[in-house]
Amino acid sequence: MIKNIMFDMDGTLIDCNAKVFVPVYVKAIRDAFGEPLGGIIAKVAISGAQVMTDNDGSRTNREAFFEYAKPRIPMPMDEFERVMTEFYENGYTAVASVIKQKPAMINAVSALKAKGIKLIVTTNPVFPLAALLFRLRCGGYDPADFDFVTSYETSGYAKPNPMYYTETLRRLGISPSETLIVGNDFGEDVAAGKAAGMSAYYLTDTPIPADGETSPDFSGTSDDFLSFSEKLQPSDARR
Repeated sequence: MIKNIMFDMDGTLIDCNAKVFVPVYVKAIRDAFGEPLGGIIAKVAISGAQVMTDNDGSRTNREAFFEYAKPRIPMPMDEFERVMTEFYENGYTAVASVIKQKPAMINAVSALKAKGIKLIVTTNPVFPLAALLFRLRCGGYDPADFDFVTSYETSGYAKPNPMYYTETLRRLGISPSETLIVGNDFGEDVAAGKAAGMSAYYLTDTPIPADGETSPDFSGTSDDFLSFSEKLQPSDARR
């Protein structure tokens, strides 16, 4: 039975390609802070993502990132966090131009919420919550429709480490056997999610394949997932 559904964001809830997003994101930082500071911050922001990907759960991804940034950014870390918060509240809006909505997924989320299913956004937690909520809104969602959104403030792991999902399951007090992960990245979503004990729906609109012997429990396009969501019985979620 499915009581909880975890959603990847890019390529799943929203149409946003990393190869298009990153240059726009970097330009937004450079425009917001000018040079040379903007270039330094952009470089640290991009390279710091790997530090968070390698995090071992002993600290939050936010703490890992700021430890990495401290010797590389020419300002105190409390000031750096303040100006970056302002950036994500203002200058980050430039990324809206590379985010497209996925109507079928918007409708699926609405249908699932109406059935009482717990909905969690499990986008890779290498950004602060404010940045992730902004992208959800750009994608046509009300963040309040989701019970939890992972972010660098709360996660101590990142994809493709299965512990990222295990940590999230434990935090929310939910069972992996009652949880479905939905994502378009076979390695980060399907394989890692199943390694954490969940069932998986491989979204094939913009699939990112990976080698391995793992098979998804379900697969299909966004339209197929909408049909899947509409057919899911409320009793399956509340039992």
